[in-house]
Amino acid sequence: MRQVDDLGAMYLAAENSRVTTHTAALVTVDPSALPDGRLTVGMVRAMVRDRLHLIAPFRWRLVRVPLGLDRPYWAETGVDLDFHVREIALPPPGDEAQLREQVARIFSRQLDRSRPLWEMYLIQGLAHGRAAVLTKVHHAAADGRTGAQILSILTDPVPHPDLPPGAEQVVTSPPPNTTAMLIHGLVDLVRQPLRAWADLPGVLTGLEEQPIFGAPRTSFNRRVSPHRRIGLATMTLNDVKRVKNRFTVSVNDVVMAIAAGALRRWLLEHDELPADPLTAVVPVSLRGSGPSSYGNQLSAVVVRIPTDEPEPDGRVNAAHQAMLTALRDHRATAPDTLADTIRLVSPVLVGLTAQLLTGLNTWAPLTPAMNVNISNVPGPPDQLYFAGARVESMVPLAGITDGLGLNITVMSYHGELTAGIVADRDQVPDVQRIADWMAEELAVLLKQVDD
Repeated sequence: MRQVDDLGAMYLAAENSRVTTHTAALVTVDPSALPDGRLTVGMVRAMVRDRLHLIAPFRWRLVRVPLGLDRPYWAETGVDLDFHVREIALPPPGDEAQLREQVARIFSRQLDRSRPLWEMYLIQGLAHGRAAVLTKVHHAAADGRTGAQILSILTDPVPHPDLPPGAEQVVTSPPPNTTAMLIHGLVDLVRQPLRAWADLPGVLTGLEEQPIFGAPRTSFNRRVSPHRRIGLATMTLNDVKRVKNRFTVSVNDVVMAIAAGALRRWLLEHDELPADPLTAVVPVSLRGSGPSSYGNQLSAVVVRIPTDEPEPDGRVNAAHQAMLTALRDHRATAPDTLADTIRLVSPVLVGLTAQLLTGLNTWAPLTPAMNVNISNVPGPPDQLYFAGARVESMVPLAGITDGLGLNITVMSYHGELTAGIVADRDQVPDVQRIADWMAEELAVLLKQVDD
């Protein structure tokens, strides 16, 4: 039994009837080498059952502390795979537009908090006999890096690996004692002001040294609806690296530049390009290179992205300098300032605080603190298989909230870089154009490399 970490508690508290804080991975597969050329839901359930002992969040159920006096706990529980692993099908022709629409509808729905906070959908009916698997996991249980770790457990380097037996290692545990949780929560409630007072100087120092930007207001910095749209883009990783080498920057700098270029096009088309650059929240992992625990080990930097720069090469150089400055400032301060700041708030007030902070970014009299989320998650470099089916692509998806109605997440896999864009359905109804423009921005930079 373990307690939800501070960031996880904030992600739980931020959810409401319109906002969800899970992440997801959309994996497309070619099942042609399987019996009858078909991946079945039975195959997927059997594969997950054999690996449950390796994926702790798939076995965790939330246990709420009475009166919300403390952060919730995770309790080991049995898993009903018939509930968690589901099958649906697209109608003919099963094209990408239909897939995006179906994924957006599934992604919009909250996870059931009475069960472990994950779901998996086998989506049949894609063109050319292909299928897709959408896996949702709550951000309270896994950040981007551990989401990638879960994905690595669910896939294999060969179609039919010999796995050691392990399902019998899965055990359940009784939920924490209600009285004990209540007493612990009351004690923490009394201690909270003392802890906050002791932590306050360090937090204030970290916040003072963080750059504070005023961001221009855009269409996607309003209160979000309960509904989402999805944009998908695929780029060749080698092309990204050619641009990286030509400009002597990082892959992440190139990602930021092409995202800025795509957003600039969208803003121009909608007649709302501001004179000032947009501001992005960029997550920074605090995990080392070794095996990681689950939960959240994250910080974030706030970066000006060069939507105000008209030239593609200028955007690459500007993105590079902006990221260098942001990471330098981040290293110069306590990198876990985000978690430290959350710990200043009593668990009783976490929900109110989360709703207040997101609401402030939508309040018209104030300048927004940021405009968009942009993440870059490293993925597996080699060919993988899912329940014996060859994995064609992996696309990451992450949530949006009030004031931040657009999220761009990029992931590498087997020579490709895929972008998953989640947007509010009403604020950015043409989100696929942003995805398409990211690929076009890369093509423009490649042309400059070749000239």
